[in-house]
Amino acid sequence: MKDQIEHFRELTDKLKNLSEKKIRLEEQFKSKKKNLTDLIQEIRDAGYEPKNLGSIIKEKESALKDAIENFDKELQTVSTQLSEIEGV
Repeated sequence: MKDQIEHFRELTDKLKNLSEKKIRLEEQFKSKKKNLTDLIQEIRDAGYEPKNLGSIIKEKESALKDAIENFDKELQTVSTQLSEIEGV
């Protein structure tokens, strides 16, 4: 009988621990869900559709790459012109 009582206590302790863990996980879930909802709204407020972010990112990366290439070309042109001026 003593073993059964001890086993029952262990089970109730385990139930208590699992219940507390469940509560913590539910709170984490609620927090992460709210963060995700806020992020989706922020993306929409910025004028983008969250489902299309992959293609939007590719477009923006391409535009950034083009802008960097243009900037590099302009810098090379300016550098060449400055070198010519210094050589005169």
